Amino acid sequence: MTGLGDVLGALLTDVVRARLAADALTASAVAAYRDDPVLASLSVPRVTVTGMTVRLAFSAAEVAVPDPQPLDVARAAREWNITLRDRLLPGLLPGREELGMDEAVRLWRDALRRAPVVLDAVALQRAVAGDPGNVVASTLDQLLERVRTLPQHAQARLQQIRLKEELQRELPREVPPLAERARQWQAAEQALRSRVQVEVTADELERRRPETLQHIELTVSLADIEEFIGPATDTES
Repeated sequence: MTGLGDVLGALLTDVVRARLAADALTASAVAAYRDDPVLASLSVPRVTVTGMTVRLAFSAAEVAVPDPQPLDVARAAREWNITLRDRLLPGLLPGREELGMDEAVRLWRDALRRAPVVLDAVALQRAVAGDPGNVVASTLDQLLERVRTLPQHAQARLQQIRLKEELQRELPREVPPLAERARQWQAAEQALRSRVQVEVTADELERRRPETLQHIELTVSLADIEEFIGPATDTES
């Protein structure tokens, strides 16, 4: 049995192969036109197809959907630390420039680069399920711990604002987008491992009732193929 992805991939491969054959024929015609005194004054013909649509009938024989892999905690942790350094902490500055917070926040961000916030797998799983509390609490503790590693003057500047209350208000707003991205990564990975086994040969399909068949339309823009491949004379600079 053949996979649906294999069938679609073969169709796309044949489209590219047809383009190669047409270009090869045009290239050979150039020499013939150049050598013929009558044809030399004419333009070399070249067929141009801007796009094509193939309607494929198939019968689904088997759909294999694997169990989801564990959440990618390492990737989520990298994203989370970027959010904290580049959005959450700088977000404390607007309207407080007169307090000399710029340097303190810069040092705080540097501390996070040296010692990123650790994201727990169980806490992330709970956040994906809709409970961000553990991620918020753990992140809050770790952020405040990084503050305690800063020079005294930086700590003093940060303590001029109600730092803990600020973080308690802002962190819950940032966790749901992180949880949604982690869920999407997991779903995408699962989809990549899924397989649809199909029957597409004419003799087999003739034996199936029409109402049991599925159809898919594959539309290909040859301009997109040309854009992807580029001229054969392109060279790396």
